[in-house]
Amino acid sequence: MTAREAPNAPKSRPGHGDEADTDTDPARVEQIGVQSVEVAGHLLKTLATLEGPQTLTALSAAAGLPPAKSHRYLVSLIRAGFIEQSASDGRYDFGGAARLIGRVAMNRLDIVRIGTPILSKLRDDLRETVFMGVWTPQGAMVIEWFDIVRPVSVVIRPGSILPLHTSALGLVCAAFLSPEVVGRAPQSLDPRMNTQPPRLSKAKEAARLEEIRRSGFSVVQGDLIAGLDAIAVPVLDHKQDLVACLAAVGSSGVLDIAPEGRVVRELKISAQRFSKLLG
Repeated sequence: MTAREAPNAPKSRPGHGDEADTDTDPARVEQIGVQSVEVAGHLLKTLATLEGPQTLTALSAAAGLPPAKSHRYLVSLIRAGFIEQSASDGRYDFGGAARLIGRVAMNRLDIVRIGTPILSKLRDDLRETVFMGVWTPQGAMVIEWFDIVRPVSVVIRPGSILPLHTSALGLVCAAFLSPEVVGRAPQSLDPRMNTQPPRLSKAKEAARLEEIRRSGFSVVQGDLIAGLDAIAVPVLDHKQDLVACLAAVGSSGVLDIAPEGRVVRELKISAQRFSKLLG
């Protein structure tokens, strides 16, 4: 494919050339930034359609861009980790950041696709509100939620970030992820939730997390929201790494939180089924 044959290449807009970066007008700067992202994204998508690493000439031709312009964008993409250039032949291929995004996207797709029917069945079997969560750079996030007929709360919904030490989801994440990973997440500031961790010594906190790992579940009793209890269990992959959590929420004194109770048992069975389907 030549540059003339690439109809999907981003078109230059008046005043949006690469040499216009010195323009100080905020509106113009914002537009230039967007156009730059579009061009960089176009290069990445073009590389994804080609077989293996590509030379600058081949990638530029397929993208419908002048080689000099492609090179400037590739330099920035290399700095950002999205592209790597071979030291031996100079060809370009996807870098670590691009591979990470692709891997995370696929993992999340599998988690939602596999986990949603499991979660729905768990809600029907338990007749309790259930949800699924994952760890994100922002913290422990709810990604799917199934209410029973009588909703127990409107506070927690998909997209909610739950605190580490007062939510069942957060405690599972804290127990099964490294302190370095969980320590990088910002603290949840939702005023509707209790985000203050219990005052425990380091030894007692470590023992608490070790007990969660040993037993395979966490419990909170009104710690996050007064009047609500919750149980969460980990979903582990074949390497025993945490990939998701399943949880049940119910009114205090109503939800069965006994270690040998039905809710814990069904959550664990569902998590094991989830893990097997992930492969």
